[in-house]
Amino acid sequence: MKAYISLIFFLSVMAVLTLLCLIFPSSGITIGAKPEPGDSVMTKIDSLALDSIEDARLNGVVDTTVVIDDDSIVQYESDFLDQLSKESVTLTFPSLSQALSKRNSDKESAESKLQKAEEELRLQIEKDSLDKVREEQMAQEEKERKAFEDTLKSYRHFAEKSSARIYFPDNDFHLMDKLFVSLQNCNRGPVVHILHYGDSQIESDRITGYIREQFQKKFGGYGPGTCPAIQPIHSYTVAQTFSDSLPRYIADGTLQQKLSDDHYGVLAQMAKLRGGKVTLGYTTCNNSKVYSHAKKFSQVRLLVGNTGEKFTAKLRWGKQDSTQVIEAATPEFSVITWKLDTMVTSVKLDLSGTAELYGVAMDGKSGVAMDNIPLRGSSGTFFTRISSHLLSSAMKELNVKLILLEFGGNYTPHIYSLDRVEKYKQMISNQIRYLKRLHPGAMIILIGPADMSQKINGELQTYPFLEENIEGMKQAALENGAAFWDMYQVMGGRNSMIKWVEHVPAWAASDYIHFTPTGAGRIADMFVQSFMNYYDYYCFLKRNKKWYDELKAKEAELAKKAAQEQQAAQAAQAAQAKQVNQATQVKQVNQVKK
Repeated sequence: MKAYISLIFFLSVMAVLTLLCLIFPSSGITIGAKPEPGDSVMTKIDSLALDSIEDARLNGVVDTTVVIDDDSIVQYESDFLDQLSKESVTLTFPSLSQALSKRNSDKESAESKLQKAEEELRLQIEKDSLDKVREEQMAQEEKERKAFEDTLKSYRHFAEKSSARIYFPDNDFHLMDKLFVSLQNCNRGPVVHILHYGDSQIESDRITGYIREQFQKKFGGYGPGTCPAIQPIHSYTVAQTFSDSLPRYIADGTLQQKLSDDHYGVLAQMAKLRGGKVTLGYTTCNNSKVYSHAKKFSQVRLLVGNTGEKFTAKLRWGKQDSTQVIEAATPEFSVITWKLDTMVTSVKLDLSGTAELYGVAMDGKSGVAMDNIPLRGSSGTFFTRISSHLLSSAMKELNVKLILLEFGGNYTPHIYSLDRVEKYKQMISNQIRYLKRLHPGAMIILIGPADMSQKINGELQTYPFLEENIEGMKQAALENGAAFWDMYQVMGGRNSMIKWVEHVPAWAASDYIHFTPTGAGRIADMFVQSFMNYYDYYCFLKRNKKWYDELKAKEAELAKKAAQEQQAAQAAQAAQAKQVNQATQVKQVNQVKK
């Protein structure tokens, strides 16, 4: 049947039903026996009485009053009504208002029950929906857990297998956790200093400059760090001037100029002002070799000691100046600080009186500062020749949290045997222990030497005993609570220096020992990437501490089980060996008896 025909049929039925509602009598229609108009119960009774009287007369009854009594009338009335109800049916049809009105109480009760059933069904549906959400959440959590485990596996692979990894005692990189916390918080102050000691590989702020810039980008901070009163080696980053020459003293290296005492200071050098006047100028260089964060600073600190009476220091920047005086003579370490209200690129210091000048720190008011401390020709064995009091006081004042020691290259040409390797290992161990004792709050990373080439039988080759020396340095670090970064392996290992010299542009100089500025930037970038991988690893574990703790607990349980199994296997082997031994002894006794 077509749709429009069905619609017409439906509308017709509705119209007929509506018409019936309008015209059907409200009292209904009775079908069956029905009394005629005027016919009533009493009429029937009267008719019955007459018939009875007539019958009585015909039968000779004189007194007709006894023919019909009251009981007969009542009984007949009842019988008549019963018969009438049995023989008739009344049809009713709801009016239009009734059809459109609300349902009666019984129907409402049924509706209420239906609604209750629907609500119960809806609750079940909501419960099922919640279960579905939970299942989805569990699936999502499982995906995130899998991603966590995969990422953790990548970090662990780097930390355990990469040639660029940093080596830690017991492979525990969490030794750097305190350093990472300090770096995270240093943007709110105070400034965190990193001391980068090294040989000629870091001269002119090479390597150091790149590392400083990346750290200051990541954690905040400005300025070139701490510079000596008079810099004996040209720097790409800071140009220095002085109005009068001052005697200067350096603790180690080919430029060494020894003091009669150990007052070298934190930069392993010192200039002495002997009752006169001097003007020192510091200006950050503005060229492509200078990184942006190092070009400006807003805090200047003068590190001095053994000052005479009324030692005066005036700082000049732009059109402003500020003078500070140390009134009483003191042999102690002192710091004079200027906090500037703006960033500057150049300052001058007018000094008068008597003092030992250990350095001038030019930093921001927060973030990271990194000090480039090169000592040409040094092997890094000079720290024990510096006053422990001066070194400790300066490191505390500068808030030093990381010390980089980049040495080993200058000692390598003097190694002719494994005994010399062991001797250098012990010397480096002494330096690390000394620094850790003076400033235990700082992390120490020892950076091994680069590959070095010399001609052996007319052919360029890696220096003899270089690899053994690097291994000895690594053990010196790990055995004394420091970390180690293997620059030699990062470069590519044996004979890699030849490839670095041949690279276009050249990454190393033709002496097959030193990096070019480009090569210095390349190796510095490798170190920064390695360091930041560990920082990211630390942050990753901190974000996912719950899963990491669960994983560690699981791994600890597996390790415990493996240890127990190994112990049981060893016990079984021992028991078996004992049995074999006893059997052998019995056999030997029997042979003797025979």
